[in-house]
Amino acid sequence: MATRALIGYLDEDRNFTCTYNHYDGYPEHLGKALKKFYNTDELANSIANEGYISYVDPDDGSLDQKHDEPASKMVLDDDIVEAGLQIGEKVDEYGGDYGYVWFGDEWITLKNSGIRSIADQFDFKMPADGAGIFRVEENKEEDIMKEGYEAKWAKFLNEAKEMDFSVIKKFIQDELGGGKDEIDYGLDAYMESLQRDFAQGRGSDYSDYEMDDYVEDFQNYIADKMDS
Repeated sequence: MATRALIGYLDEDRNFTCTYNHYDGYPEHLGKALKKFYNTDELANSIANEGYISYVDPDDGSLDQKHDEPASKMVLDDDIVEAGLQIGEKVDEYGGDYGYVWFGDEWITLKNSGIRSIADQFDFKMPADGAGIFRVEENKEEDIMKEGYEAKWAKFLNEAKEMDFSVIKKFIQDELGGGKDEIDYGLDAYMESLQRDFAQGRGSDYSDYEMDDYVEDFQNYIADKMDS
């Protein structure tokens, strides 16, 4: 099963360039390859300009490409939250489980648990020198010191209204084949159950979930219903 990802490059003028990666986009594979073989500004910019990548070999960094497509380019908003939402929307457009954004001298890893979650991660993981190109909310640094990233992330996970459940539903349909009776049957009920978990404060139970985990969780949900 493909683990899709976005590979992006951000410069100090907020110009954002990104490419689609189709296979093995998880941190232990693509993330590792990027940090090992594309860990300079020049190399990061180069791979983000590829447009479409099928696979990055983690052993030597070589690229497998089956399509010749241009990279996507945009100028991000000067507000860091809005900029994060723009990146999140692009990750979602790619159907990506992860986004990797090079800025300054490091790769920022973003896990797709919804567009808003990507924006939050981008905000909190942005290096200190990123403050010079984005507007940030007043007292942001003080808030982070008080709560810390993990506390803020846990709080977000428990706010069901912020979770983009439509992304999860679409991903399940795309992976298992939307329109098939055995897939459509029970999906709405599963999504309602998932939203209840978040609304009742159990969102942290899903904090380690990748998008594929929701597919497996849905399949187990259906199997349990069929057995009962």
